[in-house]
Amino acid sequence: MKAKHVLGILLVFMLCSALVDARNEELGHAARWWTILSTLAFSFLSFFWYRLDSDERQYPRTIPLNVGVVALGLFVIPYYLVRSRPAGQKGRALLRLAGFVLLMFVVSMIGIALYDLVG
Repeated sequence: MKAKHVLGILLVFMLCSALVDARNEELGHAARWWTILSTLAFSFLSFFWYRLDSDERQYPRTIPLNVGVVALGLFVIPYYLVRSRPAGQKGRALLRLAGFVLLMFVVSMIGIALYDLVG
């Protein structure tokens, strides 16, 4: 499996998560088990992407970076991208990250809209 495949899985997860969240909101309660499960799944998929990407680039993983990707991915993944990319590709990597974050937001909105249409 390649790192880009994990990104596709992450988008599918975001769509499913948005559907479940929309349902929970309609029911008027947040399922704690879902919150915990979705947080763990998102952290796992983020780390799995980081693991595959760092292996492809032969970038050494450290314990602090591993923990940071899981616990503070929003801040640590941009750091990882800047450190792991060669000169001339750092800015492009950050722009691609910003685009992917925007795409995750759009997919989540699509999930909510789908639930409203069907539900």
